[in-house]
Amino acid sequence: MRVLIIGCGYVGEALGQRLIALGHDVTGIRRSSEHNDRRAKLGIRPLNIDITQEGEFAKLDGQYDWVVIAISSSRGGEDAYKQVFGLGTKHIAQWLKTADTSSAVFISSTGVYRQTNAEWVFENGADTPDNITTKTLRGAEREIATAGPSVAILRSSGIYGPGRGYLFQQFMSGNATIESDGKRFLNMVHRDDLAEAIVRVLTHPGQGANIYNITDDEPVTQLDFFTWLSEATGRPMPPFVPEPDRSTRKRGITNKRVSNDLFKWVSGFQYKYPTFREGLTEELKNWKATS
Repeated sequence: MRVLIIGCGYVGEALGQRLIALGHDVTGIRRSSEHNDRRAKLGIRPLNIDITQEGEFAKLDGQYDWVVIAISSSRGGEDAYKQVFGLGTKHIAQWLKTADTSSAVFISSTGVYRQTNAEWVFENGADTPDNITTKTLRGAEREIATAGPSVAILRSSGIYGPGRGYLFQQFMSGNATIESDGKRFLNMVHRDDLAEAIVRVLTHPGQGANIYNITDDEPVTQLDFFTWLSEATGRPMPPFVPEPDRSTRKRGITNKRVSNDLFKWVSGFQYKYPTFREGLTEELKNWKATS
Protein backbone atom coordinates (compact mmCIF):
# COMPACT_ATOMS: atom_id res chain seq x y z
CA MET A 1 0.00 0.00 0.00
CA ARG A 2 1.02 3.60 -0.57
CA VAL A 3 0.61 5.44 2.71
CA LEU A 4 0.56 9.19 3.35
CA ILE A 5 1.16 10.47 6.87
CA ILE A 6 0.10 14.10 7.18
CA GLY A 7 1.95 15.45 10.20
CA CYS A 8 4.84 13.00 10.31
CA GLY A 9 6.29 13.91 13.69
CA TYR A 10 6.74 12.03 16.95
CA VAL A 11 3.92 9.54 16.36
CA GLY A 12 4.08 9.65 12.57
CA GLU A 13 7.72 8.60 12.38
CA ALA A 14 7.14 5.62 14.69
CA LEU A 15 4.08 4.67 12.64
CA GLY A 16 6.02 5.04 9.39
CA GLN A 17 8.70 2.64 10.57
CA ARG A 18 6.07 0.02 11.46
CA LEU A 19 4.33 0.35 8.11
CA ILE A 20 7.63 0.11 6.21
CA ALA A 21 8.48 -3.05 8.17
CA LEU A 22 5.16 -4.46 6.97
CA GLY A 23 6.14 -3.77 3.36
CA HIS A 24 4.25 -0.54 2.70
CA ASP A 25 5.50 2.56 0.87
CA VAL A 26 5.35 5.61 3.18
CA THR A 27 5.43 9.34 2.47
CA GLY A 28 5.53 11.73 5.42
CA ILE A 29 4.39 15.36 5.28
CA ARG A 30 5.81 18.12 7.47
CA ARG A 31 5.70 21.85 6.87
CA SER A 32 9.40 22.29 7.68
CA SER A 33 12.25 20.54 5.88
CA GLU A 34 14.36 20.59 9.06
CA HIS A 35 14.19 16.84 9.69
CA ASN A 36 13.87 15.56 6.12
CA ASP A 37 17.20 13.72 6.34
CA ARG A 38 16.14 11.88 9.47
CA ARG A 39 12.85 10.73 7.92
CA ALA A 40 14.65 9.64 4.76
CA LYS A 41 17.06 7.52 6.82
CA LEU A 42 14.04 5.84 8.40
CA GLY A 43 12.78 4.96 4.93
CA ILE A 44 10.01 7.58 4.94
CA ARG A 45 9.83 9.73 1.81
CA PRO A 46 9.80 13.34 3.09
CA LEU A 47 7.46 15.90 1.56
CA ASN A 48 7.08 19.50 2.74
CA ILE A 49 3.58 20.93 2.58
CA ASP A 50 1.92 23.71 4.57
CA ILE A 51 -1.63 22.43 5.06
CA THR A 52 -2.86 25.89 6.07
CA GLN A 53 -2.13 27.23 2.56
CA GLU A 54 -4.51 26.83 -0.37
CA GLY A 55 -3.43 24.53 -3.21
CA GLU A 56 -0.55 22.83 -1.39
CA PHE A 57 -1.91 19.34 -2.01
CA ALA A 58 -1.20 19.78 -5.71
CA LYS A 59 2.37 18.85 -4.73
CA LEU A 60 1.37 15.25 -4.03
CA ASP A 61 2.77 12.68 -6.44
CA GLY A 62 -0.13 10.40 -7.27
CA GLN A 63 -2.69 8.49 -5.24
CA TYR A 64 -2.42 7.02 -1.74
CA ASP A 65 -4.27 3.96 -0.49
CA TRP A 66 -4.11 4.92 3.19
CA VAL A 67 -3.98 8.37 4.75
CA VAL A 68 -3.14 9.12 8.38
CA ILE A 69 -3.71 12.65 9.70
CA ALA A 70 -1.55 13.23 12.78
CA ILE A 71 -1.27 17.02 12.68
CA SER A 72 -0.15 19.26 15.52
CA SER A 73 0.01 22.98 16.21
CA SER A 74 3.50 22.44 17.69
CA ARG A 75 2.49 23.85 21.07
CA GLY A 76 1.54 27.12 19.39
CA GLY A 77 -1.08 29.45 20.81
CA GLU A 78 -4.77 29.66 20.06
CA ASP A 79 -4.28 31.26 16.65
CA ALA A 80 -1.87 28.51 15.54
CA TYR A 81 -4.31 25.88 16.79
CA LYS A 82 -7.16 27.39 14.78
CA GLN A 83 -4.97 27.61 11.68
CA VAL A 84 -3.93 23.96 11.80
CA PHE A 85 -7.09 22.28 13.08
CA GLY A 86 -9.48 24.72 11.44
CA LEU A 87 -8.16 25.85 8.07
CA GLY A 88 -5.68 22.98 7.73
CA THR A 89 -8.25 20.23 8.17
CA LYS A 90 -10.57 21.95 5.70
CA HIS A 91 -7.83 21.75 3.07
CA ILE A 92 -7.15 18.11 3.94
CA ALA A 93 -10.87 17.29 3.69
CA GLN A 94 -11.16 19.02 0.32
CA TRP A 95 -8.29 16.91 -1.00
CA LEU A 96 -9.64 13.67 0.53
CA LYS A 97 -12.96 14.13 -1.25
CA THR A 98 -11.17 13.87 -4.59
CA ALA A 99 -8.51 11.33 -3.59
CA ASP A 100 -8.82 7.64 -4.41
CA THR A 101 -8.17 6.59 -0.83
CA SER A 102 -9.51 3.36 0.67
CA SER A 103 -8.95 4.20 4.35
CA ALA A 104 -8.13 7.29 6.41
CA VAL A 105 -7.42 7.83 10.10
CA PHE A 106 -7.57 11.15 11.95
CA ILE A 107 -5.74 11.40 15.28
CA SER A 108 -7.91 13.56 17.49
CA SER A 109 -7.73 14.05 21.25
CA THR A 110 -9.61 13.09 24.39
CA GLY A 111 -9.58 16.85 24.96
CA VAL A 112 -13.04 16.82 23.38
CA TYR A 113 -14.35 15.49 26.70
CA ARG A 114 -14.95 18.29 29.19
CA GLN A 115 -16.01 16.29 32.26
CA THR A 116 -14.66 17.55 35.60
CA ASN A 117 -15.95 15.15 38.28
CA ALA A 118 -13.73 12.11 37.64
CA GLU A 119 -16.48 10.45 35.56
CA TRP A 120 -15.77 7.57 33.21
CA VAL A 121 -16.26 8.89 29.68
CA PHE A 122 -16.98 6.98 26.51
CA GLU A 123 -17.04 7.81 22.81
CA ASN A 124 -20.54 9.27 23.01
CA GLY A 125 -19.61 11.53 25.92
CA ALA A 126 -18.28 14.58 24.05
CA ASP A 127 -20.28 17.55 25.28
CA THR A 128 -21.06 20.81 23.55
CA PRO A 129 -17.69 22.60 23.25
CA ASP A 130 -17.14 25.31 25.85
CA ASN A 131 -13.87 26.79 24.58
CA ILE A 132 -12.38 27.66 21.21
CA THR A 133 -9.82 24.85 21.04
CA THR A 134 -12.35 22.13 21.81
CA LYS A 135 -14.83 23.66 19.38
CA THR A 136 -12.13 23.78 16.69
CA LEU A 137 -11.14 20.15 17.30
CA ARG A 138 -14.73 18.93 17.12
CA GLY A 139 -15.12 20.84 13.87
CA ALA A 140 -11.96 19.16 12.53
CA GLU A 141 -13.37 15.74 13.40
CA ARG A 142 -16.55 16.51 11.45
CA GLU A 143 -14.62 17.84 8.46
CA ILE A 144 -12.49 14.72 8.15
CA ALA A 145 -15.24 12.24 9.04
CA THR A 146 -17.35 13.33 6.07
CA ALA A 147 -14.47 13.55 3.59
CA GLY A 148 -14.01 9.91 2.66
CA PRO A 149 -15.73 6.54 2.40
CA SER A 150 -13.85 4.94 5.32
CA VAL A 151 -12.62 7.37 7.97
CA ALA A 152 -11.82 6.50 11.58
CA ILE A 153 -11.39 9.07 14.33
CA LEU A 154 -8.95 8.02 17.06
CA ARG A 155 -9.17 10.18 20.17
CA SER A 156 -5.78 9.88 21.81
CA SER A 157 -5.07 10.70 25.43
CA GLY A 158 -1.77 12.27 26.52
CA ILE A 159 1.07 10.70 24.55
CA TYR A 160 4.32 9.67 26.21
CA GLY A 161 7.23 7.47 25.24
CA PRO A 162 10.93 7.68 24.32
CA GLY A 163 12.07 11.23 25.00
CA ARG A 164 8.51 12.43 25.59
CA GLY A 165 6.25 12.79 28.62
CA TYR A 166 5.86 16.20 30.22
CA LEU A 167 5.10 15.17 33.81
CA PHE A 168 7.74 12.43 33.79
CA GLN A 169 10.39 14.83 32.56
CA GLN A 170 9.30 17.49 35.03
CA PHE A 171 9.65 14.98 37.86
CA MET A 172 13.07 13.74 36.75
CA SER A 173 14.35 17.31 36.45
CA GLY A 174 13.01 18.22 39.90
CA ASN A 175 10.48 20.73 38.57
CA ALA A 176 7.22 18.82 39.04
CA THR A 177 4.38 20.02 41.26
CA ILE A 178 1.15 18.41 42.46
CA GLU A 179 -1.88 20.59 41.81
CA SER A 180 -4.41 21.07 44.61
CA ASP A 181 -4.92 17.69 46.38
CA GLY A 182 -3.53 15.65 43.49
CA LYS A 183 -6.82 13.85 42.92
CA ARG A 184 -7.29 14.97 39.31
CA PHE A 185 -7.03 12.03 36.90
CA LEU A 186 -4.47 11.73 34.11
CA ASN A 187 -5.16 9.71 30.96
CA MET A 188 -2.14 8.53 28.97
CA VAL A 189 -1.11 6.31 26.08
CA HIS A 190 2.34 5.16 25.01
CA ARG A 191 3.40 6.33 21.56
CA ASP A 192 4.02 2.76 20.38
CA ASP A 193 0.54 1.61 21.42
CA LEU A 194 -1.00 4.53 19.53
CA ALA A 195 1.04 3.66 16.43
CA GLU A 196 -0.04 0.01 16.65
CA ALA A 197 -3.67 1.06 17.08
CA ILE A 198 -3.43 3.11 13.88
CA VAL A 199 -2.00 0.10 12.03
CA ARG A 200 -4.87 -2.04 13.32
CA VAL A 201 -7.47 0.43 12.05
CA LEU A 202 -5.79 0.81 8.65
CA THR A 203 -5.56 -2.93 8.11
CA HIS A 204 -9.08 -3.63 9.43
CA PRO A 205 -11.19 -0.67 8.20
CA GLY A 206 -14.89 -0.36 8.79
CA GLN A 207 -15.09 -2.43 11.98
CA GLY A 208 -18.15 -1.24 13.88
CA ALA A 209 -17.95 2.37 15.08
CA ASN A 210 -15.75 5.02 13.49
CA ILE A 211 -14.74 6.88 16.68
CA TYR A 212 -12.50 5.23 19.25
CA ASN A 213 -10.70 6.32 22.42
CA ILE A 214 -7.05 5.27 22.36
CA THR A 215 -5.80 5.38 25.94
CA ASP A 216 -4.27 2.87 28.31
CA ASP A 217 -6.20 0.70 30.77
CA GLU A 218 -5.69 2.76 33.91
CA PRO A 219 -6.36 6.45 34.40
CA VAL A 220 -4.26 7.58 37.35
CA THR A 221 -4.44 10.52 39.72
CA GLN A 222 -1.57 12.99 39.82
CA LEU A 223 -0.88 11.93 43.40
CA ASP A 224 -0.67 8.22 42.57
CA PHE A 225 1.40 8.93 39.47
CA PHE A 226 4.05 10.85 41.39
CA THR A 227 3.91 8.45 44.35
CA TRP A 228 4.81 5.57 42.04
CA LEU A 229 7.62 7.59 40.43
CA SER A 230 8.96 8.60 43.83
CA GLU A 231 9.01 5.00 45.05
CA ALA A 232 10.51 3.72 41.78
CA THR A 233 13.34 6.26 41.78
CA GLY A 234 13.90 7.01 45.47
CA ARG A 235 13.38 10.70 44.76
CA PRO A 236 11.25 12.99 46.95
CA MET A 237 7.63 13.75 46.14
CA PRO A 238 6.95 17.04 44.34
CA PRO A 239 5.49 19.89 46.40
CA PHE A 240 1.77 20.65 46.43
CA VAL A 241 0.64 23.90 44.79
CA PRO A 242 -2.77 25.57 44.37
CA GLU A 243 -4.84 24.53 41.37
CA PRO A 244 -3.98 26.80 38.41
CA ASP A 245 -6.40 29.28 36.94
CA ARG A 246 -8.50 27.39 34.38
CA SER A 247 -8.50 30.39 32.04
CA THR A 248 -4.73 30.10 31.60
CA ARG A 249 -4.97 26.60 30.09
CA LYS A 250 -5.50 26.37 26.33
CA ARG A 251 -7.90 23.45 26.74
CA GLY A 252 -9.01 24.22 30.27
CA ILE A 253 -8.73 21.79 33.17
CA THR A 254 -10.72 18.57 33.17
CA ASN A 255 -10.95 15.61 35.52
CA LYS A 256 -12.16 12.44 33.82
CA ARG A 257 -11.37 8.78 33.31
CA VAL A 258 -11.38 7.84 29.63
CA SER A 259 -12.50 4.33 28.71
CA ASN A 260 -10.77 2.28 26.00
CA ASP A 261 -13.32 -0.56 26.18
CA LEU A 262 -14.90 0.01 22.77
CA PHE A 263 -11.71 -0.24 20.73
CA LYS A 264 -10.51 -3.32 22.58
CA TRP A 265 -13.90 -4.99 22.20
CA VAL A 266 -14.26 -4.23 18.49
CA SER A 267 -10.67 -4.96 17.43
CA GLY A 268 -9.31 -7.33 20.05
CA PHE A 269 -6.44 -4.89 20.55
CA GLN A 270 -4.05 -5.54 23.44
CA TYR A 271 -1.84 -2.78 24.78
CA LYS A 272 1.88 -3.44 25.06
CA TYR A 273 1.90 -0.83 27.85
CA PRO A 274 -1.48 -1.32 29.57
CA THR A 275 -0.60 1.19 32.31
CA PHE A 276 1.89 4.00 32.78
CA ARG A 277 3.99 1.71 35.00
CA GLU A 278 5.10 -0.56 32.14
CA GLY A 279 5.89 2.38 29.89
CA LEU A 280 7.75 4.44 32.48
CA THR A 281 9.71 1.44 33.78
CA GLU A 282 11.22 1.31 30.30
CA GLU A 283 11.79 5.05 30.24
CA LEU A 284 13.54 4.92 33.62
CA LYS A 285 15.95 2.34 32.22
CA ASN A 286 16.68 4.65 29.27
CA TRP A 287 17.07 7.61 31.64
CA LYS A 288 19.64 5.76 33.75
CA ALA A 289 21.51 4.63 30.66
CA THR A 290 21.91 8.19 29.38
CA SER A 291 22.45 10.02 32.68
